[in-house]
Amino acid sequence: MTANRRTPGTHWRHQTPTFTQDPQTLRRLLAALNRDHPIDFATISNTVTEALAAQLPPERAWVDIITLRLRGHLQLLLTEYDGDTDAPATLALHRDAYRLLALCDTFDADTPPLHAYELMRALAETTRSFADLHVTEGSDR
Repeated sequence: MTANRRTPGTHWRHQTPTFTQDPQTLRRLLAALNRDHPIDFATISNTVTEALAAQLPPERAWVDIITLRLRGHLQLLLTEYDGDTDAPATLALHRDAYRLLALCDTFDADTPPLHAYELMRALAETTRSFADLHVTEGSDR
C-alpha cells in the first residue's frame, strides 16, 4: 500500500440518522415492510414507565437512548392513529406530539443534560397519553 492511498472509509461523511415527520411516508414504509402485527403496547408501556421512573441525574447516554425509543413509539402511534382528530383534546395532543418531535430534531450532544432529561419526560407523558387514546378509541370500534 502506498502512502498516498486513502484508508478505506476515511472519505465517507458520517451522517446521523434522520426521521421523517410525514405520516404518509411512514405509512408507506410500514406497508412496504408488510407490517401485519398490532402495535406492541407492552413495549411502549415499559419504555414510558422506565423514562418516568428515572431519578436525577441519569446518564446522558441513557437519556438519549430512551428518547430515541420514545420518539419511535410516538411516531408509530401517530402514523397508526385513525381516530377522530376533531375533538379539541385530541387535536391538542397531536399538536404536542408534533411539537416534541420537532424539538427532538434540534437537540444534539451540546444540549444541556437537564434539557434532554425534560424532553425525554415530556415525550414519555405524551406517548403515554397517545397510547391511552389509541387503546380507548380502538376498543370503541
